[in-house]
Amino acid sequence: MAIYAVHSPALDGDPALAFDRARVLRLGFATWGFVFGPLWLLAKRLWFALGAFILGAALVGLAITYGLLRPGAGFVLYELAALFIGIEGRAWQGRALARRGLPLADIVAAGDRESAEREFLARALSRPARGAASVGPAPPSANEIIGLFPRAGR
Repeated sequence: MAIYAVHSPALDGDPALAFDRARVLRLGFATWGFVFGPLWLLAKRLWFALGAFILGAALVGLAITYGLLRPGAGFVLYELAALFIGIEGRAWQGRALARRGLPLADIVAAGDRESAEREFLARALSRPARGAASVGPAPPSANEIIGLFPRAGR
């Protein structure tokens, strides 16, 4: 089973529109981000991370050109950057979705992406609307004391 993050606009307005715009993102290691680092960043529209990668690659290239680093160090640094993209790539995707107006709505454990989407829809439809009466316990009144004594007057 995998863990999925569901990013969706607020469900206050039209739920059909919110469900239509929902994005399901699998959490964990981004294998394609590790293998095809810059191309994966470009495909996922992660511009800041792509710019940082290009700037870092340019700096490493200049350091190798001027003899500050050995050529083998460039390969090791590229592999470390690819590993970092693989580990952090999904988190970057989630933050980019939140900046684009799709905040994190739910975390779902499911076997595949479609099951995760169905689970999210079932959960979202079963939630009471905002402003509806809550089912939980009533809030404590002003004369109750938290601790060993149940009421202030006793």
